Amino acid sequence: MTSEVGTRTSQAQSGKREAVTESSGTLGFQLKRAEQALIARKANAVRALDLTEPQCKVLGFLADGSAKSCTQLSREALVTSQTMTGIVKNLEAKGLVQRHASPDHGRVMLVSLTEAGAERAAAASDLAQSVEASLREGMTTKDYDLLLGLLRRVAEVAPELVLEP
Repeated sequence: MTSEVGTRTSQAQSGKREAVTESSGTLGFQLKRAEQALIARKANAVRALDLTEPQCKVLGFLADGSAKSCTQLSREALVTSQTMTGIVKNLEAKGLVQRHASPDHGRVMLVSLTEAGAERAAAASDLAQSVEASLREGMTTKDYDLLLGLLRRVAEVAPELVLEP
């Protein structure tokens, strides 16, 4: 923490903006590290289903039977529309989703699961839940609940943070 304060002070005194690097002691670094570890574990699990972790997310978003546009899916997955279009095209090539015109907006294409996609979505969900359950088993219930609560709080507080110029 001292080095970060020192870095900010030297930036203020010099008037120059220097690149701020995250160290292993920062929240951002540890969040990213945890996210990457969890995604990598899920990716390994779903590889047996010939799916990537992002493809599993999309199948999961469509698992309730509702059709969604690529724009809706990209918002849910927190990726760009271009990225989502690529994911959907790959899923379509595998016969797991189909695209069709929206009855409400002729130019909007909706994505929905095929029967094979619904089966694969269920299998992927089971694997993802297994990874999550293993993670829960790796820590106490108290620690797991605390972690979830703290992460929720970070998501609530971060948008409201006041930044110093």
